[in-house]
Amino acid sequence: MKTKEFTKTLQENPGKALFFEYQSGQYVRTDYHITEVKNVNFDTVDCGGIRNQWSEVHVQLWENETPEPDHVVDTSKAMKIFEVVNRVRETYPEAEIKFEYGNSVFPTAVLPVHNIKETGNSLIVQLTPDQTTCKAKDRASTPEEKAAACCGTVTEKPKIRVSLASLQEANSCEPGSGCC
Repeated sequence: MKTKEFTKTLQENPGKALFFEYQSGQYVRTDYHITEVKNVNFDTVDCGGIRNQWSEVHVQLWENETPEPDHVVDTSKAMKIFEVVNRVRETYPEAEIKFEYGNSVFPTAVLPVHNIKETGNSLIVQLTPDQTTCKAKDRASTPEEKAAACCGTVTEKPKIRVSLASLQEANSCEPGSGCC
């Protein structure tokens, strides 16, 4: 989901409770904070030697160690945070938005939006973990290209023959013999 689509959804649903489901049936505590909105620029080279560049927006969700029953972020408050950020510097509207979250039982991860469900007076932002991929393999168009794309094809492994005697000889270095 693009950042502008997410903020448009917030604008179209003012005052609704805003929940984040980081795994099926597992939710960020309702007293979370939005602590940062980051423009992230990637400049990578994949295993096929191709340079890749793209941008994302990462929104950090944080839970205080001590629960805060009177703290709630609804769609209007979230939108105000985006407005504050955009006054300082523009958030990339065309970039994919992802949410950074972790807790004591879920390692910190950057999670893309899978879906947003409207349930009466609330929005549930359903997040899904990203999977790693091989861009070189993703670019390939045939099964043969895919097989060869990521770090080359698997060929017969070279056979290394080492005798026990040669290992013992290599490990029997005596002082003054010049082998050390």
